[in-house]
Amino acid sequence: MSMFFADAPEMQTLSAPFPWRRYFARKFDFALYGLLWSLAAQWGLRLNIGGLYAMLNVLSIMVGVVLMVVIEPFLLHFWGTTPGKWLFGMEIRTPNGEKLAIRTGFYRTWQVFTGGMGWVIPIWSWYRLYKSYQAITAGEPPWDIDNGCHIVMHERKTKWYRVLAFLFAWLLVLAAEVGISLYADLPRNTGRLTFAQYVDNCNNVLKYHELGRSMLPDGSLGQGWDSEGGIITIDSATYTPEVTAETDADGYVTAVELHIDTDDVVIGTGTDVKEMLYYGYALPHEKKTMLAMTDEMLQNTEDFTATLGSLTITQKVTFENCTVIGEGENRIYWPEEGKTGHYTMDLRIAEN
Repeated sequence: MSMFFADAPEMQTLSAPFPWRRYFARKFDFALYGLLWSLAAQWGLRLNIGGLYAMLNVLSIMVGVVLMVVIEPFLLHFWGTTPGKWLFGMEIRTPNGEKLAIRTGFYRTWQVFTGGMGWVIPIWSWYRLYKSYQAITAGEPPWDIDNGCHIVMHERKTKWYRVLAFLFAWLLVLAAEVGISLYADLPRNTGRLTFAQYVDNCNNVLKYHELGRSMLPDGSLGQGWDSEGGIITIDSATYTPEVTAETDADGYVTAVELHIDTDDVVIGTGTDVKEMLYYGYALPHEKKTMLAMTDEMLQNTEDFTATLGSLTITQKVTFENCTVIGEGENRIYWPEEGKTGHYTMDLRIAEN
């Protein structure tokens, strides 16, 4: 046993090393691997994990597993523990007190994944967790027996400060996950934007948030991956949102506008395009996150004026011969029977 352990009188090697400590330590470690994936996926690859389809969500879980299998053996070899185990005062050693070889650490982690976690397959994984619980309470689990190692505990009873440290660390991971998502919601160009940066921002937002549109180099809405020429089609009714931008003498965008004018049925009043302008222009211009947004700005379908930092947001809505159904982004303006309905909406976001 190492000199470090010799100085800890309460520390002992236990034949049944408390399954719940091991479980929560593993959950914390897996959350850290997931955090690394979120960082790489959302910041590096620009994948909106929150909006991924089920198959890609499975991919996210598997990437977390790959990170676990790759990283954990090195942690066990060089550190002798993992962040989760360290929080609960646990380390993994060979019978003579040495840290695990990288190869041994890999085999152990792989057995934990296949046998202990059941390949993270729904239902089967729950069964494997139950069997692992039985194995640990009865003695040592297979991944420790087969790899000639055991858990070394710093104390028989979990100290109160370890529980607080675990809860605090878990909150930090959750806060980091939220922070990564908030940062990833916005494109990279911030502050005062040139016209090219504004167009780049809007296309980045449209792709990341899967809004099904694209913006052309001249600032108009173009063909998206699930739209045709920026046309919205609703129950055979169509209208084209018009987006324009104003620039100053130095080429910086000073205002953007959204204009809708149609005699057809209107649903949602261009909420997706409004979202594009908010995320692609307003928020980056003010270097703010989505937390600065209000329901009034995004979902209000009536007249309003709001302030966002140095920007003023103004929306004006007019309609005639229309029956209004619903509220917010799901509001419908339906032409009255036998009459031609008409709807207009103008949204302007401009520097003060």
